[in-house]
Amino acid sequence: TGGTGDTRDTGDTGIAGSGAAAGARQVSPEEEEVDKLLSKAQAAVIEAEKTVERIEDLPSARLPTGLGTLTKMAQPAFKVALLVAYCWAMHSFGLVVRLGGGLLLAGAVGLRGYRDLSLSPSGAIAAAVVGWSTLSSSFRAGLVLLGFFYVSSALTRFGDEDKDVEEGHKKGGQRNWVQVYSNGAVPAILATSAAVISAGKDLAILPVSSSPLYSVLTAAFLGYIACCAGDTWSSEIGQLSDSEPRLITTLRPVRKGTNGGVTLLGLLSSCLGGLFVGILFYITGGSYQSQWKVVPLGMGAGLLGSLVDSVVGATVQFTGYNRKTGKITGTRGPDVSPISGSPLLDNNGVNVLSATVTSAVTAAVAFALGCNGL
Repeated sequence: TGGTGDTRDTGDTGIAGSGAAAGARQVSPEEEEVDKLLSKAQAAVIEAEKTVERIEDLPSARLPTGLGTLTKMAQPAFKVALLVAYCWAMHSFGLVVRLGGGLLLAGAVGLRGYRDLSLSPSGAIAAAVVGWSTLSSSFRAGLVLLGFFYVSSALTRFGDEDKDVEEGHKKGGQRNWVQVYSNGAVPAILATSAAVISAGKDLAILPVSSSPLYSVLTAAFLGYIACCAGDTWSSEIGQLSDSEPRLITTLRPVRKGTNGGVTLLGLLSSCLGGLFVGILFYITGGSYQSQWKVVPLGMGAGLLGSLVDSVVGATVQFTGYNRKTGKITGTRGPDVSPISGSPLLDNNGVNVLSATVTSAVTAAVAFALGCNGL
């Protein structure tokens, strides 16, 4: 019995010793690292839950209500109505108010274009100068110019990430003073000249008004802006086409961004651009029954301008492919493979030439229609 008791005592002592040894065991560095990572993960989860709670409290995270959706949809229409009302009020008073109001609005448009990256600093100043003369000339000319500028700028930003195929491409367009004057200087002169003849009043051009020169100048203004709109819409929307462009002079496939390259989507877009200008010209020109003919006239000018621009660009404007950058370029070089055209004109020169030709044709067609009572 004593021996048995001794044995039990020895066993109990062994068990106690093993427990003490386990309690005294040190934690390995790997286990400590795991504990730290688990603590950090737990803290991150807690912080994420707090962040989600804060986000849910933000107004932007709340589901839109019916009234909020309607308000958001009505904002563009409200801005357009406000702009039209401002222009109407500006032209309802004397010359001083018209000039002062035109200067303020043109400056605001230039600043907005600069902030939206549609215009460079020089482009913003040029837009203010061109805009001032056009906005002050007549109610119709001013709104047509504003409509062209804002819609074209929006189209330039649309799908911008898919348009980076040319060297010198800038996000949003960022047109400089040369580009602004190429699109706006001639129509500004035309609008101002017509305003001098009509004392700033918007008269009908079909049939020809009491002053044939006024009708010719105003129709030329329509043709120039419609051409610029058609060319811009064709370029900005046509680049997003899935179909391969074809050179207008030979119909062979070319790379996107090639001057003179056309697609069906681009040609349809040029018609829509001219149609937009024609409709805007019509609805801002007064209630003249015969004036509706300016709508198809504008659409035709948009398509004609795009075609003329493409032909001129494919022949007298150089286009090449830079093998190093993998982009289209208008400059010759050792790493540039020619695609089409000769380096006689740059893009601005092509724009002025095509718009001037389209402007002259539009004026001639309008004069012929007006004189024949059509």
